[in-house]
Amino acid sequence: MSSITLPILSGFFILASWYAGVFSSAIKSEDLSNLISESITCQTKSVKNSDSFVVFITDQGMASKLLSALCSNQTINRQYGEVSIQWSHNEQEIIQYVGKGIADLALVKENVMLAFAVETTYRYQTIAQYQDYSTYLISLKEKPELTKQYLWGKRLGLLDYPSSRSGHIVPKGLLNDLGISETSMEIVYVNSHETLRDLLAAGHVDIISSFWKEEDEQRFSANYITPIKTKVSGSKWYLKMETRNTDLICEIQNTLLRLSTETQSDYYSQLQLIPNHCQPPLDAKEQQLDEE
Repeated sequence: MSSITLPILSGFFILASWYAGVFSSAIKSEDLSNLISESITCQTKSVKNSDSFVVFITDQGMASKLLSALCSNQTINRQYGEVSIQWSHNEQEIIQYVGKGIADLALVKENVMLAFAVETTYRYQTIAQYQDYSTYLISLKEKPELTKQYLWGKRLGLLDYPSSRSGHIVPKGLLNDLGISETSMEIVYVNSHETLRDLLAAGHVDIISSFWKEEDEQRFSANYITPIKTKVSGSKWYLKMETRNTDLICEIQNTLLRLSTETQSDYYSQLQLIPNHCQPPLDAKEQQLDEE
């Protein structure tokens, strides 16, 4: 185990403890209507059905397309009267919707699910995941070094939500491993990876911690990135499976796969479905052979 891995693992347990502390004092689920202001909802054709299919994601950009796809899905229309999609990076909101098992479908980091053991408690099942990626220190004018001497006094851009692997957990683990306190650097916290890139391009920070994508080469040089950690697990789609609802899991997977082929994002286009018992319907000839 590398010297960098140990503090990252320690950071994970700190994160889990922090989550648990906040979770224990979180507001009751009946007050959730006042918690998340960013959400969209649609009614299905089952107007008399009071069940709502709740989706929680951390990426606002996919909300409207996902809502449209789910609301036009035949299985969703049979089983639910409403679809609601919530999006947020706020830790308390993630705790409420995922930690309490309120979301039927969630796109979150694996470390969040592990912190609450919700896969066992609420029977969340991984149905799809995005590819693993690497975390980099990215600079504008020089190749960053993973040394205390280099990083000391630098202006570092990070994400302000501790569930982010590439924008928070991994770089904080690096600083801890090198014995660098936050007071030894000027750390600027922002709300998105795109804002981090804007800060770097404008010269407001010296380095940022993020993933590297193909279009970054239009603004930055690939010669000026340094990997902190490779094979960081990508976000995963979790579906709450309280019953053996095979139709639902198959339709959700088909929907996510179709949306992945339509996206312009390099990251979200690389969706991998988790094997399950879904089988395509038999055509007439296959049905006849099967019966014989």
